[in-house]
Amino acid sequence: MADVRQLQAMLENHAKEGLPAADIQVIRRGKALEYFSRHYGKVYVDEGRPISVKDALVGINQLIDEDADKGKEPPPVNAEPITRQFLRTFGTATEMKRDQLQKFLKGSITTPDEFEQRGWCSEKSKVFTRVNPIDFARDWSGKHKRRLTSDLDQALVLIGSCFDGSGINASDTLKNENFKPHVALKPLLEWLQRNGPDQANRNAASRALTIYNSWAASQATKPQQGSLFEEYDL
Repeated sequence: MADVRQLQAMLENHAKEGLPAADIQVIRRGKALEYFSRHYGKVYVDEGRPISVKDALVGINQLIDEDADKGKEPPPVNAEPITRQFLRTFGTATEMKRDQLQKFLKGSITTPDEFEQRGWCSEKSKVFTRVNPIDFARDWSGKHKRRLTSDLDQALVLIGSCFDGSGINASDTLKNENFKPHVALKPLLEWLQRNGPDQANRNAASRALTIYNSWAASQATKPQQGSLFEEYDL
C-alpha cells in the first residue's frame, strides 16, 4: 500500500488531465496485484494454507477502496451489499459510461446488469443513468407493498414520493399494513440526504426522512418486543 500511495502524485496529475477515476482504480489494483504475483504460491492465510487468487483480489480491492475513499462518506454499513456497491460505484453521479462502470466493478461479483434488473439505472447508448426516484415511486404505486423489501427500493419509493408534484403520499406507504421497513431504511435516507446526486434529490430525501421519523415516533407506543420483531424479521 505504501508503494501504491507513491503513485498518488502521478495519478493526481493524470486525473487533472482527464483520466477517468475508474482507470486510476485499475492502475492501483494492478500495482497491488504485482506484489501478490511476485510471491504467488508463497502467500498464506495461515500455516500450510496458501491464499487463493480470488481471496487475494477481494482483500486487495477492500484495501484500495478503503484507502482511495478517504474523505468520502461510505453508505450505511447495515445496507444490503448490492445497495452499498451501487451507491459506492455511482457516488453522487447521475450517469456513468458502461466501460467505466465495468472497470469499477471489475474484481467483484457484481455486474452492471444487476443494477439495471433492479430498476436502479438504465442503459442507453452505452451510458447508464440512475433512475429518477419519481419514476421509481410511480412504478411502485398500486403494487403490493409486501414485495417492497429491498432497502434501496424502499428509500427510492419514499424519496420519489416526496418530490414536488409527485402525486404520491409517502405516509401511505409507511402506514400500509403489508409494508415492513428495512433496518437500513432510515440510515439510507440520512445518507442520501447528504449524498444525493443533486439538490432536488437531497431535498426530497430530507422530506422523506422527516416523514419517516414522524411515522416511527407514532409506532413508539407499541410494545417493545413487537417493534424489535418487526425491525429484525426481514
